[in-house]
Amino acid sequence: MVPVMGVAFGPMADGVTRRFPHGEVITRQGEDERCLSLVTEGAVRISSVTTGGREVVVGLLGPGDLFGESALLGHPSPVQARAIGRTEVVALHVSCIRAIVERQPATAEQLLRLVAGRLHRTRTALEEALACDVSGRVAGRLRDLVADHGVPEAGGVRLGVPVTQDELARMVGVSRETVNRTVGALAARGLVRSSPRSIVITDPEALAAEPRPSA
Repeated sequence: MVPVMGVAFGPMADGVTRRFPHGEVITRQGEDERCLSLVTEGAVRISSVTTGGREVVVGLLGPGDLFGESALLGHPSPVQARAIGRTEVVALHVSCIRAIVERQPATAEQLLRLVAGRLHRTRTALEEALACDVSGRVAGRLRDLVADHGVPEAGGVRLGVPVTQDELARMVGVSRETVNRTVGALAARGLVRSSPRSIVITDPEALAAEPRPSA
């Protein structure tokens, strides 16, 4: 079995491997889904377009992460999934998931937790993007990224997925210039260190103590 996000899946031969170049859309918002997808290489940007037409990134997924959980509910995808860098995913058809659940009933509960957790985080990200101050939103997204993709190293915690300031700007729903100023302020305080292709959290404890976003 292959444990992924707490869910034990059978052989990956049950799935279909798909490869995408940087920037290619894997799943479009509103598209009917029939598969749960496992990221095996690269990264996937999950975003949602608000009623006002603004795209908000609600998550960045790396190897071992799953997306496409709306297929389990028979609903259209509420988000768009796009490849960041060269990306590989394994698509597991709903019928394959049903067979796994029949063999391992406990897997159903784990999948429900996955769906509930993703929906909660998507809703929270959209609410913050619409209602909270920029500094709090940036700090909040960095905290989430550290929790999900942090890789400890000398001098701090590196984000294990490619996060440019453009990507961070999409996550918080503001311009790149605004995020650049905000990250610069955090860097001046010794909390982060950034480069064109990566961000290192140099003081995770201090970042965790930053005020939480509030409406």
